[in-house]
Amino acid sequence: MKKLFCAIAACLLGLPLAAAAGDFNLSSPDVGSKAPIANKFVFNGFGCAGENVSPALAWQAAPQGTKSFALTVYDPDAPTGSGWWHWVMIDIPADASDLPQGAGDP
Repeated sequence: MKKLFCAIAACLLGLPLAAAAGDFNLSSPDVGSKAPIANKFVFNGFGCAGENVSPALAWQAAPQGTKSFALTVYDPDAPTGSGWWHWVMIDIPADASDLPQGAGDP
């Protein structure tokens, strides 16, 4: 789970993984470390029977001068043979510090 959060953090900032490792912190009240993801947050399709709700995310300590955020969530282990892009969100305002649960639902 830590790798997933680091990857999300890097994508939020548009930085390589090494650059995102500084003081930037990404957390979710909906996804715990070393715990299975609740069915509520599992994709509904391709043989999965989840509720397809995006988890809440919160972040802090973005680099000074951040103009906006982009979020991509890629799952290389999805049962598609090539992975699965769960989310792509762009132009999140620089003053944002969180996304509420369900923000991925257009």
